[in-house]
Amino acid sequence: MPAAPTTNFMKNSILSLTLILLSSSLFAQVWKSSENKVHFFSEAPLENIEATNTTSIAFYNEENKQLAIVIPIKGFKFEKELMEEHFNENYMESEKFKNGKFKGTLDGDIDFSKDGTYETTATGILTIHGVEQKRTIKGTLIVKKGTLQMQSKFQIKLEDHDIEIPKIVFSNIAEVIDVTCDFSFKPQPKKK
Repeated sequence: MPAAPTTNFMKNSILSLTLILLSSSLFAQVWKSSENKVHFFSEAPLENIEATNTTSIAFYNEENKQLAIVIPIKGFKFEKELMEEHFNENYMESEKFKNGKFKGTLDGDIDFSKDGTYETTATGILTIHGVEQKRTIKGTLIVKKGTLQMQSKFQIKLEDHDIEIPKIVFSNIAEVIDVTCDFSFKPQPKKK
């Protein structure tokens, strides 16, 4: 039985990200996310809107400091099924724009051989709804016992990514969405 188009698209996205991150050096330490959580929240007068996604994938190349994240839009789960349907069909057009992405570079120097907590930023291109925006996003890195955790909280303006809200519900949805990310990484075996 052939794989679903979404599965093939996700596999192709992951393969592309892996090739980009590994292109600088086959001997670099590459970290791959093992557990992920992306959560968004919109406070609105009638009803708060929030969803969580645990289907994302991320890679970090320690040598060239490249960070790549792919977030399948249909992976966001809502408490109410109708809200999830509206999100995918009316706002995010997830059949057309299947993934949100971030591809950039981690700023500053971090010693991954020492346990610790580091405040940092990542600068790169955030793509949502097919619209690219250059962003610098603040975050925290926690290095502990050979694992890496990246946490970040930032905001996204809907208009920056051409996400249109119908006028009939415009007053019910915030124009700025709060996004919280938590990625746990494990080092990948180095090539020999």
